[in-house]
Amino acid sequence: MRRVCLVLTAVALLAGCSGGASTQAPPSPTTASPTPSPTPSPTPAPKPAPRPAAPAVNPLTGLKGVPRRPVIAVKIDDTANGRPQLGLEYADLVYVEQVEAGLTRLVAVFASRQPSVVGPVRSVRNSDPELLAAYGRPALAYSGGAAAPVTRLRRSSVVDAGPQRQGGVYRRLGSRVAPYNLVVDPAALAGRLHGVSGPRDIGLRWSHTDLRLAKARKVGAVSVTVGKTREDFRWDARSRRWLLLNRDGTVRRTASGRPISTPNLVVPESRARIDPTDVDVLGTPSVYTSTVGTGRLLVFRDGRVLTGSWARARPAGRTSYLDAHRKPITLDPGGAWVLLAATGAPVSYR
Repeated sequence: MRRVCLVLTAVALLAGCSGGASTQAPPSPTTASPTPSPTPSPTPAPKPAPRPAAPAVNPLTGLKGVPRRPVIAVKIDDTANGRPQLGLEYADLVYVEQVEAGLTRLVAVFASRQPSVVGPVRSVRNSDPELLAAYGRPALAYSGGAAAPVTRLRRSSVVDAGPQRQGGVYRRLGSRVAPYNLVVDPAALAGRLHGVSGPRDIGLRWSHTDLRLAKARKVGAVSVTVGKTREDFRWDARSRRWLLLNRDGTVRRTASGRPISTPNLVVPESRARIDPTDVDVLGTPSVYTSTVGTGRLLVFRDGRVLTGSWARARPAGRTSYLDAHRKPITLDPGGAWVLLAATGAPVSYR
């Protein structure tokens, strides 16, 4: 009986523990902390599209594309006996310089195009290294010369590319008489040269338009006397070029039949003096024309004339071509002829 009571008591205690209401407050529900929204990153401003690089231009012509060829200058005859010249139409720039007895020679600069035949090739002068020093280290093709000019050339920055150094690129034409029959192959010469400069800025400024032209005087014909040689040009509006003329008024042509022409005529009046260290076989001294210094300037382009002054401080420096307000005078892209007239030499235009 006692065992039964103990069992009943245990059952009752278990029932009281499990069946009654709980006296403890139910636990508070747990509230999750809200996840912070990520701060949006600022949208970077779009980068402006890069401007296309300005097309590189040949500093010797103002035309697109800088030649990778070395600069080669060639001394060319400018007398009736040496005409018609060969390959002259391929030159980027042509200088007309005074030599002995009032005659002239041409210094033709080739970089854009270098033909296989140029001539007739003639001798070097004392003034040539000074003229060409602006090109850095160009090569000069020439036929020879007196001892003093050849020595001066070899002591200068100009590379001697005469027959004694580069004989294999010269030959004589059987169709002409000496000394007007020597020609050079600039294309072959370029492949032999080492350490020769390519085209560089020598001071020329190029532009297809120039606002000063609207007020500039119209010109249809130009005559410039270099030494005692008169060079006549006529403006051809159709081709927009100055045509070089013979004495009878006809257009002068090269051996290929092409007219000799240029879009620009540059006339920097320069100091010229007799050079007693450079004498020809007849005992006649040559003339040294200084291209370092300052002087009056005439530029003929687009059938008009612009006036100003030129200045060059040192042989290795550039030449400035400025108007009366010290602003650069521009040339029409395509090359130029530079006529090195002495100060006060006859120059006429109409």
